[in-house]
Amino acid sequence: MNLAFKFNDDLFWIHNFLPKNVYTEMYRSLIKLRNTDSFKKTSYSWRTFKEEEGDRSYSINQGEAQNMPYFTQYHILLKHNPFVDLKNKVLNSHLRKYVYGSHLAWHEDTEDSSNAREYAATFYFNKTWGESWGGELMFKSNKGSGFIPIKGNSVVIVKTGLKHKVNAVLKKTHPRLSIQTWIDKYET
Repeated sequence: MNLAFKFNDDLFWIHNFLPKNVYTEMYRSLIKLRNTDSFKKTSYSWRTFKEEEGDRSYSINQGEAQNMPYFTQYHILLKHNPFVDLKNKVLNSHLRKYVYGSHLAWHEDTEDSSNAREYAATFYFNKTWGESWGGELMFKSNKGSGFIPIKGNSVVIVKTGLKHKVNAVLKKTHPRLSIQTWIDKYET
């Protein structure tokens, strides 16, 4: 596990996040699910526009994925990473798939009604991802801006309040596959 990039204390990009055997097992499991009807349109707590409705990502077990066998190990590693202190936080994860044209508009993860959300984390599965395939995480603030490309077995942790978005996926044959994790200060 190594820190590849840090933007102030608002964004952390960690490479080689999972042990190779765990990553391989999770990846194979998700590949088997990617074309099933288990994925449903993702719901969002922030405002979206009607014209974006057809361009949303898909999720498996949004809000209920804690029962998936490898999420326990993923959560332990996320809570105990050496770069962001998440030990006493509450983690809720789900699998997410962005297909051709799927994207996520600019947002700050601050519209959670309980104000408990402190971070969001995105774990990238894709072992292969071309530069021109889209799906990058963009971020911006008054301190600067940038993007994080898709890199398998890496995780991006974003602090609530940092504006970010996901660019549209431009590759018809390769969906962007990830775990999305909401990290709350306390149980909501």
